[in-house]
Amino acid sequence: MSRFIAQRSNDEINSLPTWLQETVSSYVSILNDCPYSLANHWANARHLIADDQRADVIEAALKSDAPENAFDGAELAIMRYARKLIRTPGQMAQSDVAAMRDTGLDDGQILEVNQIVGDFNYVNRLLNGLGVTTEGDVVGYYAKPETT
Repeated sequence: MSRFIAQRSNDEINSLPTWLQETVSSYVSILNDCPYSLANHWANARHLIADDQRADVIEAALKSDAPENAFDGAELAIMRYARKLIRTPGQMAQSDVAAMRDTGLDDGQILEVNQIVGDFNYVNRLLNGLGVTTEGDVVGYYAKPETT
């Protein structure tokens, strides 16, 4: 695992689909009660999912903290890992990594998930700590700013 740490800072080698990265970011933001980050990253995820019905199911599952209602396999393992790392980081164990490996995720993908969760946990606290809101913002990377 350690050999991937130095390599994974470059987006070109990330292998998880962007919609899933944005969805994990959104789930972390839900768990951390960070409305700013959630608004932006869920807008991105919804755009990338490109299926409103599927996006609605995912959003409802994440907001009700029931990812099993929208995911299975590797995606569900990722969400469970994210939840545990956010809620009870001191209880993380090798079995949490093994659970993701058992679904077919490789060490690089597991590290990618770990970095997304850790990064968003940190950023959520910065945003919440400063009282940042979406007021006056264009929400989401793919949103088009209003022209006046």
